[in-house]
Amino acid sequence: FNLKKDSILKNYKIDKSINKNIKYSFNNINQDVNSVSETFVLSAGSDYFKNEIHCNLKGEYSSAFVNGIFSLKDGKQHEIRTVINHLVENTKSFQLIKSVLGKNSKAAYQGKIFVDSKAQKTDGYQLSKAILLNEKTEFNAKPELEIYADDVKCSHGSASGDLNQSSIFYLMSRGLNYNQAREMLINGFLLDVVEKITDFEIRNLIKTLIGIKE
Repeated sequence: FNLKKDSILKNYKIDKSINKNIKYSFNNINQDVNSVSETFVLSAGSDYFKNEIHCNLKGEYSSAFVNGIFSLKDGKQHEIRTVINHLVENTKSFQLIKSVLGKNSKAAYQGKIFVDSKAQKTDGYQLSKAILLNEKTEFNAKPELEIYADDVKCSHGSASGDLNQSSIFYLMSRGLNYNQAREMLINGFLLDVVEKITDFEIRNLIKTLIGIKE
């Protein structure tokens, strides 16, 4: 994709239908002045799926938003790899990846923020979080920052663990059964990512596909 001045790209990549496929997807996005790219990935259905997304912020005040959800079970293996290149001053990127991983599934997220020496006043954010629903589940994260400018605001982080049993107990004490409490916690965890989708119809579609009820 080549985004000219003031243009907006909304790219939604949905892999939901259960299948035995081995899939690979690659996007390279070049962005001019004041352009905005929004990429969302729902990674769930195929047996193996790798998504690569490269954003090259070449114009001032350009912005890149990459958000994604892994919703995996039954031995599926999925990966998202992102590279955000901040190449000029006053650019912004935001990345949020959340995972809910069932029995024998594996997910990996490798995200890199590169800041060129000319790219002062860069604002870059990256975070990945995972809920592991089974002891045989695996999540791997590799957040990277490569910064050559000194007037920047960049952060990255990653966290993974099982569902909070205290929260489940609290919800059950309020009348929910175990499965209802579990579903409510998972929905709340994923809703943060889904709400980042700016297209109203697509946002509602994703909620329906992953079973989020409000």
